[in-house]
Amino acid sequence: MALFDFFRRLAFFKGRDTEGLTAEDLDFDKWIQAHRDWRTRLTNYINGVSGDPLDEAVICRDDRCALGQWIHGHGEKFYGDLEKFRDMRNHHAEFHRSAGKVVHCFKNDGLAAARKLMHNDFDRNSLTVINDLQALKTTIRG
Repeated sequence: MALFDFFRRLAFFKGRDTEGLTAEDLDFDKWIQAHRDWRTRLTNYINGVSGDPLDEAVICRDDRCALGQWIHGHGEKFYGDLEKFRDMRNHHAEFHRSAGKVVHCFKNDGLAAARKLMHNDFDRNSLTVINDLQALKTTIRG
């Protein structure tokens, strides 16, 4: 609990309501890794080595993954007033739209087309979200 109390005392939280703040709300490395795991999941899917059936109608939504649920919940509550957070939320939504497009492309146009889309829009959107999360982490932790 001492480490968590330390984070509550960060300059960022001075004068802010921290009621309900959890360690998860400060664990940006967890969110970065969860986001990175999407690339592996999608790569395995289009390479046919995943038993994980990906539904483009679900993965194109930004509120269905763990990070998205946090963004639309505690993230919004504690950081929603920050421009960096709002940018990350918008970029995360775009990332999920691009993931849905990869699945759609794979189903309709095949592996080569899906890989090409992954290496362009998807990777660019993924990197943007990771950079946004790192910037948010720096803002919060100082």
